[in-house]
Amino acid sequence: MAGHGAGLLLLLGLMPALLLAVRINSKGREVLYLAKGDSVKLGCPYVLEPEDNGPQGVGIEWIQITPERTGPENVFLSYHDHHVNYGSGSGLQDRVAFVQNDPGQHDASIRLADLQVSDTGTYQCRVKKNTVAVHEVIVTVQEKPATPQCWTEGELIEGSSVLLRCYSRGGASPLAYQWAKLADGYGGGRLPHGTLQGRAPGDLLIRSLSEVHAGVYQCRVTNRVGYAVCQINLGLSQRGGRQAGIIVGSILGSLLLLSLLGLLIWALICRYRRKECQRTCSDCRSSTGGTMTRACNVCAHHSYSPHGISYMQCQHGDGDERAAALMCNDGIRHQVACPAL
Repeated sequence: MAGHGAGLLLLLGLMPALLLAVRINSKGREVLYLAKGDSVKLGCPYVLEPEDNGPQGVGIEWIQITPERTGPENVFLSYHDHHVNYGSGSGLQDRVAFVQNDPGQHDASIRLADLQVSDTGTYQCRVKKNTVAVHEVIVTVQEKPATPQCWTEGELIEGSSVLLRCYSRGGASPLAYQWAKLADGYGGGRLPHGTLQGRAPGDLLIRSLSEVHAGVYQCRVTNRVGYAVCQINLGLSQRGGRQAGIIVGSILGSLLLLSLLGLLIWALICRYRRKECQRTCSDCRSSTGGTMTRACNVCAHHSYSPHGISYMQCQHGDGDERAAALMCNDGIRHQVACPAL
């Protein structure tokens, strides 16, 4: 009985030494998924127990543990004797700082800025007094989904089927795609009747297209650290309207073709008349016995039929000269003097 009492007294005497002098107010190990470029606060608040009466000050160390890093521990930030020290070699010294100006006042939390994928790892906070308290935060940095592209495949005609497609070219896997109709009270993933998931993750198939399907659709691409969206406006065209457009286009094309044909015929006629005038002027020169020394400036073919007579006239640049005219009567060619000009 005496031995049992002595053991109890010894245990009571050692109890103060068994109590933790430093205690971190956090709920176990934290796991965080963060987006590249974001900032984050890694918490590490602590309290000192009354039993810790030692003269030494509080020491704080932040350590980064990554699978790629071997060798000594990477202490990238520390606090001792009211001095803050930054480590080297981790790439964090320009992007990390204590949240409090004096972390010795019961808060060893830090803030990381401009997170990079290479910052992924386990971050360990150690607070030292007579004993050591440790808190760990597992950080995974990933890229948000890149802005997706939205487009349609198929004719936007009432009664047909159309495929809405969405694809994001960047972002950490896994990527989740969700379509929603934003108009007419739809939202939160709701879709009209007649829509179903396509073969690809970002596909939405609409069968028997009708007016109820017309509107604005939004594709939302998400992963663990963020999301991105794109939108597409789905409008319908009537079959009759399409046929009318084809008919109008055919008529306009035919009119254009006829206009070009008319221009070609007119050009051929003008060319023929020009040659005929040149031939007539040549006949006029021959009829004067070769006395014409100047070329005809204007050669006009006047066709009229007074008493069945056709008259051709050559005009010359000099009004004093006379030419000969050809007058046809009943198919007989006669040479007569030209009238005064």
